[in-house]
Amino acid sequence: MTKPQGNGLHKVAVTGALTVGAILGMAGAAGYGIVPGSMLPASVAAQLVIDGGACTAFGVEPAPVAAEMSVADAAEKVNPAVVSIINLQSLSQAELGGFTGIEGFPEFPGSEDLPGSEGIPNLPGGEETPDTEGRQIDLPADGDALIPVGTGSGFIVDAEGHVITNAHVVAGAEELTIALADGTEVPGTVLGSDALLDVAILKLDLESVPAVATFGDSSVLRAGDRVIAIGNALGSFPNTVSEGTVNATGRAFPAEGGLTTMIQHDAEIWHGNSGGPLLNLQGEVVGINTAGIGSGAFGSDSGSADMAFAVEGNTVCSAAADLLANGEIVWPYLGIQGEATADGQNVVEVVADGPSAAAGLEAGDVITAFAGEEISRQNSLLDLLFGHEPGEVVTLTVDRTGTIETFDVTLGERPKITE
Repeated sequence: MTKPQGNGLHKVAVTGALTVGAILGMAGAAGYGIVPGSMLPASVAAQLVIDGGACTAFGVEPAPVAAEMSVADAAEKVNPAVVSIINLQSLSQAELGGFTGIEGFPEFPGSEDLPGSEGIPNLPGGEETPDTEGRQIDLPADGDALIPVGTGSGFIVDAEGHVITNAHVVAGAEELTIALADGTEVPGTVLGSDALLDVAILKLDLESVPAVATFGDSSVLRAGDRVIAIGNALGSFPNTVSEGTVNATGRAFPAEGGLTTMIQHDAEIWHGNSGGPLLNLQGEVVGINTAGIGSGAFGSDSGSADMAFAVEGNTVCSAAADLLANGEIVWPYLGIQGEATADGQNVVEVVADGPSAAAGLEAGDVITAFAGEEISRQNSLLDLLFGHEPGEVVTLTVDRTGTIETFDVTLGERPKITE
């Protein structure tokens, strides 16, 4: 595997190095542009589960404002609810890379004792096969054998054993092994996943849960607030606690696609932290750690990120509730790629056979209004788009080489994202 260089962009769990467009599921390729996390599709907004700033989707009543705790007390409160997630795939389907051929499993003394590590390349008992750097690695002889292709983190959110994590942590999994904080391992099942928001909800196969993490109100976070990250660092050190500061809110992850309301913070996260909670000092979940930007050691897959990003908790709560109810989030779709300008949304490309193509839009058009509302920096096309449902007919006002025209577009469903 070619190691990422310099200030590479990284997800911090299963995928290891990634391309810019894959950061949050190729947001620009399937629909267009970037996704404002606070603006979920109307189907989700119709069943809002934020009550007074607290997530009520999972049977937890809004708590009164709690006093701040020490980092140690907050971590002690939540840590029993934080789990490690092992993604198992058949050898014939798995993409092997990283130090041992398995993302999230760097090679170091004792790695053979990791949960679910049986059959990992470089461990005894398999066939020797050269890796991408010419070294010999051991592979199981049976191509259908399940091997761990990566690890991530998650947290239990209710007494029924539902776990929230990142979609990319469980992508492609044929089986999931969930390790609780005390080392107990149980099977897990994916109930719903959305690659655009990078949120998934799982169900644990166990009779009772050790603890439940509760959501706080992420909308009140400010730059300078202290936060705590918990996760399975390097896929090998579960329930690792780190602390830091919110550097900014309302961040767009630095790429062509992604959310525009992410929390940027400097609590240390590593490969394996993806899907783990970001906490306030009340011990409440205010985000889910998703990605980081690293240089130096992090670029070699073993150091922490220099800058971390988390999907803000209110978005996670609403999305997970919709996934639990419906198994998926249906996003409206225009079928264009565009860029915001001072004059509106410039259409860079019209997807063939998409809704906009059928309505007659062309590359070079500038969309100035959507359903009668003017597009501006403060009122983006996506903000307006996600207030509508697939199947609705909306009128776009377009400036085409100086001539104002209108087009009626029947919104489609955003195609499923594939990695």
